[in-house]
Amino acid sequence: MSQEQTQPKLDEALEKTEQVQRDLEVAAAELGLAHGALQRHLPPRCRKGDVVWAIDQNAALERKVQQAAEELEQVNELLEEARRAA
Repeated sequence: MSQEQTQPKLDEALEKTEQVQRDLEVAAAELGLAHGALQRHLPPRCRKGDVVWAIDQNAALERKVQQAAEELEQVNELLEEARRAA
């Protein structure tokens, strides 16, 4: 693939990964808000069984989504380097 063909592909890949990263960051923030609301508004006496599991899962998912966004940021940096080198 020539440089003329590579550059548009790298540009497109970078645009897509940047959009996915933004979407992941928004999702992580929304999960954080949901988790906070559950912690603040759900009385301790109601935090049993499946409810405790759901709260814990929400927190775990928030961390995973945030980690994915951070890893995607590294991919974006690599794509940006490749784009500059092309």
